[in-house]
Amino acid sequence: MEINILLIILVIAVANFITRFIIYFIMPKEIPSFLDYISKALPSVIMAMLVVYCLKSSEISAPQHYALKEIIGISVIIILHLSIKIPIISILGGVITYMFLIQKVGL
Repeated sequence: MEINILLIILVIAVANFITRFIIYFIMPKEIPSFLDYISKALPSVIMAMLVVYCLKSSEISAPQHYALKEIIGISVIIILHLSIKIPIISILGGVITYMFLIQKVGL
């Protein structure tokens, strides 16, 4: 029974190794311009998609705080991204601010 588990782990490890390192033999030495463009544009696209997804169900015209927590969270994301320019820190900062406003402040 244990030999089967070890063989399965070995096969998974070899398959993982092959799929990770075969790309170095397939890809050309120079990065294609399309991949270079995607690597520069993707963080902004992901952040825009997250904003649209998060705001799709918020009621901006509701009489209760007028979506104040969403506006504050988005403002924190914008400020962090314009000052630090590291997308993961911007996203995490906005999420932490939004969660703090929902759970502790009660907005």
